[in-house]
Amino acid sequence: MYIIVWAMFVLYAFLLAPGASAANDLLFKNLITGNFQQVDPLVVMVFSFLGLFPVLFLVMICKKDTYKLPGWPFSLLSFGLGAFSLLFYYHWKGQKVRTRSRISSRFIAIISSRLWIGLCLALTIAGYVYGLSIGSIRAYGDAFMQSQLVSVMTADFFVLTWLSYSVMTKERIASRPYLLLCFIPVAGPFLFCYCITAKIFEKKNFNKSLAFHSLFRYNHFLYDES
Repeated sequence: MYIIVWAMFVLYAFLLAPGASAANDLLFKNLITGNFQQVDPLVVMVFSFLGLFPVLFLVMICKKDTYKLPGWPFSLLSFGLGAFSLLFYYHWKGQKVRTRSRISSRFIAIISSRLWIGLCLALTIAGYVYGLSIGSIRAYGDAFMQSQLVSVMTADFFVLTWLSYSVMTKERIASRPYLLLCFIPVAGPFLFCYCITAKIFEKKNFNKSLAFHSLFRYNHFLYDES
């Protein structure tokens, strides 16, 4: 499935995506140079989320980097290539060949800590507030048709949203009710991770049986080295 989505994404990005190419794209230049004042806030929001999605996958990949194909290079590449590198990795990663992750436990502890996940969640919420409060859907639609970068990054955004759900399902990171949070792009998965690490479900006695099941799965994902 991953390779099919990857092929469709490549086809769209190189042959079907509307808008001007980078050389003639003013929006591309404004986004790359950080001149966000000249860009609609909704476009800036999606652009910033494409920098936060790789952080989420960095946590998931580094902890379980035990497969034949090393995952950390693709995780780093995703900061520039997004779903292009991640879909390729998840299709070709192969079988487990190690009992421990290639990544140091100290680094894993940092990126899966409550502080780090909380910071990422706060940045995501700030992005939503900024983009949805003063952004324009009409302006975003115009940008989508005028800029090849915006059209491709929009497709990337939706693919990564689906991929986060798919990976968290296959890795058994969360039980079914909480997996629905993955469909709140970026914020949902980070919110789930933060609530589990902070044990908020336990403190509020919220649906104890399901919460305990999810807690067991997520803690197994974070701390079990097998």
